[in-house]
Parts: sequence; structure tokens; C-alpha cells
Amino acid sequence: MENKKKLKIDLSIAKSCKAIIAGLLIGLGVIINTQTKPPILGALLFSFGLLTIIHLGLPLFTGKVGFLGKNLLPILIFNIVGIELTFFAYCLSNPKYYEILKQAAEIKFSKTWLQMLFGGIFCGMLIHFAVKCKVSYLTSMAVIIFILIGAEHCIADFPYLITVSNLTNIFKFILIIIGNSIGAIFIEKMIKNE
Repeated sequence: MENKKKLKIDLSIAKSCKAIIAGLLIGLGVIINTQTKPPILGALLFSFGLLTIIHLGLPLFTGKVGFLGKNLLPILIFNIVGIELTFFAYCLSNPKYYEILKQAAEIKFSKTWLQMLFGGIFCGMLIHFAVKCKVSYLTSMAVIIFILIGAEHCIADFPYLITVSNLTNIFKFILIIIGNSIGAIFIEKMIKNE
């Protein structure tokens, strides 16, 4: 019985590490996207993160929520841990980047609550298509589209929230999570009803 308990804990630690790595990859995508011109090139390079996550089978909240998978809250939390580790390390190695992030965050969180919710829905739909299709060029297209239309991704937006954190922006962030979930679940239900 002790071995079964230990195995369960080991599997849980492995899953947590994989969710952290997924967050790290999204963090790398955000960093490269915020520093690359023109915007379409930054959006294309961002897709490296999601493509790697899909190919390695890593748990990403926005990739799992549409399937109503298990352990969604721990996945979300560990994805956030991963992206924050990425930003903490990158800001230590490049202190000027924090100012770039803060300027982008002020613009991002100046949107209304409704804009954040619907931006989350659009992103949830696009990421669900990308994950469900599992075709590299479609995944890249979905990422490019969600970035260029200004849609909101709850994992990618978390570092922005940290730099402009207040009660209003925390509520907007929760709306992004809800929107990502609605968009992904809606697409999955529509596809299954065919």
C-alpha cells in the first residue's frame, strides 16, 4: 500500500513538473513576441511554445479545458508558476525588459471587462482548434491569429497582471480564464454535436 501511495505522489510530481515546463514555454513565447518586430514575426515565433507543448504532450490549461480534463486547477497553477519562473529569470538577466513588460501590461489591462472576456473567448476557441487539430501549420496560424487580433490567453497574460496588479485587473484576469474556458468548451461541444 505504501508503494502505491509513493507511486501516486511521484506521478503527481511528474505532472506538476510538466505543467511548469508548459508555462515556461509560453513564457518564452511571450518574451520573444514582445521584443520582435514586425508583430506578425513575433506572433509566429510565439507559436514555438504551443507547438512544443503539443508535441511533448505537456499539460497546458488552455489546451485541456475544452476537453474538461482532470486536474484543471493544478494545471493552471503550475502553468502560472512556470511562466513566472521564466519572467523572473529573464528580468534578472535583462532588467530593461521589465519596463517593456510594464508598458505592454498597461495597454493590455486598459481594456474593458467585456473586451477581456470576449478576448478570452476568442483565444480559447483558437487554442482549442490548435490543440485538437495537432497540425503544426494550423497551430501556428491559430497562435498568430490570437495574437494579432489581441485575444487574451490566461497563462500568457499572467506576467502582465503581476506588473499592474490591482483588484480591478485581478477581476479582468479571472474573466480571461472564464473566457478561455467558454471558448474552448463551446468549440468542443459544437464539434461533438456534428
